[in-house]
Amino acid sequence: MTQLTELDYKTRLPDTPVKLCLSLFTGALTPHSLWQSAPFRRKFLLRALIMPVSTFKVLNMITQHPAYPELLQAQPRLPCRLHRPYLSNQLTRRECTDAIIFHYKKITALLDETAFIKHLSGEGIRLCSFSGKDGGDYYINFISTRKLDREGEASLILKRADGQMLAEITFTLCEKEQQAVIITGGLQGPNNPDSQQIVQAATKNLYGIFPKKLVFEALLVIARLFNVSRILAVSNKAHVYSSLRYKNRQKHMHADYDSFWEMVGGVPTDRAMFSLPLATTRKGFEEIASKKRAEYRRRYELLDKLTAQIETGFRLKVAMSF
Repeated sequence: MTQLTELDYKTRLPDTPVKLCLSLFTGALTPHSLWQSAPFRRKFLLRALIMPVSTFKVLNMITQHPAYPELLQAQPRLPCRLHRPYLSNQLTRRECTDAIIFHYKKITALLDETAFIKHLSGEGIRLCSFSGKDGGDYYINFISTRKLDREGEASLILKRADGQMLAEITFTLCEKEQQAVIITGGLQGPNNPDSQQIVQAATKNLYGIFPKKLVFEALLVIARLFNVSRILAVSNKAHVYSSLRYKNRQKHMHADYDSFWEMVGGVPTDRAMFSLPLATTRKGFEEIASKKRAEYRRRYELLDKLTAQIETGFRLKVAMSF
């Protein structure tokens, strides 16, 4: 078996969808330890034969991508992404296929090669960093990670300086009616035994902003930079882990999606989705009790800093055509 990192993709990686399919099935190419399992590879081939058109389209996108080896290594389940529920249990296979292809086409056009590969790395792109009330540092990274690949292709992850994850929101860029749309398939907080205490401490240090609210605010900035016309989000009912296939994984859903989307101004739509606002409304200081104005001022300053850093960071990293 040949490990992907040992390959010169220009001469040795399979250059067609059929060749890639066969290389993965035979074990000649193992971008991750998952592909070292013969049962996994047999299931892949069987499902590829059952759904050949969608599988071919995704494999073709992979083999034609300028960052083919990095993409396959960062997202080793991408060749079989459509063989399982993905993004929302309300979407058709064709919609999921189109979403994956559009996402990578759009992201590749927006980011230069270095930035695209960076967002595939274990660290991702550092979008912003800031200090909380107690002086502790926080940061938000833009990353494509396989551990969240059922819920989307890219994530915004808020962490403390010590690496403790506080919130992550996962999405895929799609196209609807010739307009770019974000579909948010995942929203999670920490999964620690003391997660409630961790979130409460972070909220206090972030001047009363919930960690999930902060990554949502970051998503709104990304949506503006990517010229997104609409943001959709899965409800509890539409989440992939609500699929019959993942019944035993529903314990991994620690978030009440419906309540959060309603809190940020989301409106229920058809197909068990929410339509989210493209911007949030801030209270005027005259509406805020005098004893709370200082806290709100610092909160707004933090949000303004987050926005400015993300805009500056992506302007430095996006391709010249953006």
